[in-house]
Amino acid sequence: MIDRNALDPLGTQPDVLILFPDDWAIYSPTLLRLVDILSESFAVRAHVLDTGRVDNTMLDPTRFRRVCLSGSTAKLLRKTGIYRPFRAMALAHSARHDIGAHTQVVAVDADGAIAARMLGRPFHFLSLEVGWHPLLRLLAGRYARSVTVQSQERLRYQFGNAIASKLPVFYVQNAPEAKPPSSIRVARREHPRLVYMGHLMPMHGLEAMLSLARAWPQATLTLLGLHNAAGMELVRTHNRDLIESGRVVLHEGYVPEAALPNFLADFDIGLCLYELGRRRRDFNYLSSPAGKMFNYFSAGLPVVASNLAGLNPVSLHHAGIQVNSHEVEALIGACRTILDDYTRYSTGANQAAMHYDFRGAVTPLADFLGCCMEHS
Repeated sequence: MIDRNALDPLGTQPDVLILFPDDWAIYSPTLLRLVDILSESFAVRAHVLDTGRVDNTMLDPTRFRRVCLSGSTAKLLRKTGIYRPFRAMALAHSARHDIGAHTQVVAVDADGAIAARMLGRPFHFLSLEVGWHPLLRLLAGRYARSVTVQSQERLRYQFGNAIASKLPVFYVQNAPEAKPPSSIRVARREHPRLVYMGHLMPMHGLEAMLSLARAWPQATLTLLGLHNAAGMELVRTHNRDLIESGRVVLHEGYVPEAALPNFLADFDIGLCLYELGRRRRDFNYLSSPAGKMFNYFSAGLPVVASNLAGLNPVSLHHAGIQVNSHEVEALIGACRTILDDYTRYSTGANQAAMHYDFRGAVTPLADFLGCCMEHS
């Protein structure tokens, strides 16, 4: 490994610089896990946007630099249509002093890639959100040194078939670091505990989950995650009785990554539903392997999921059931099928967790970053 003190006696410039253009860094498990693992071998610094929409102040200030922008300014920039170019410029400006001769830049999504080019550097592209951008293929084709993405389908959608023969490609899911299960899980069949962790918004199946809780009085549903105005209206105004009776628990506060396994251990089934509506042809949603699904796997929780391509690991590893309908009868039927053969589905979840282990997937990328550093 490179002696970073010899390269940078003041220790101010990182080995790996990450450019993260969205404002929810604290809720990006892939980013947090990547920084943790790479920090074992390199000096890592991530520059992340922060509009105050979520509380990013809990990020470790020695490894994260928050590029702060007031919520009112962000709203104005969105209205004028220049929010995205502005945030790329803001990231580049913030990171300009963190570029050393050997620094490897990891650019997250299209705006991170644009920020990298504003710094005049090649970059390792990390794809988290898949979407069309007029410059992305051009930038990646000319300046990317590697691509990290969740699946071959998402790689082809963004870059076509040729890029895999031109650049190293690393497949990394939004999954935790896996640990072998310490015991066999036993479900509470008479009073099952259901959990959802993610963005609390209607498009993420919130109405279907609340309808499930209302139709199944023996079960409880716990909701954890980012609050959305429409989602909170649905929960607090139209389902207050479920909260008051304890059948729906709205978990307040942030659960750190390290505490998630213990938190999820208290539940029996994880829910991962999407009501795409007008976004039913949105490839990003259709193909997205949801982070919540992998967190459920890591805790040995069987999953009830929508029948979307990105959620196919549920069926592939016999780790739960994918449903074609979100009607309460279909959801309750899927949950009961899981409870009737719980050991099988829980074992499948454990096996899926080991298959998608984050550390195992990231290690080849870390090795490649080290090689690029040595030859830069």
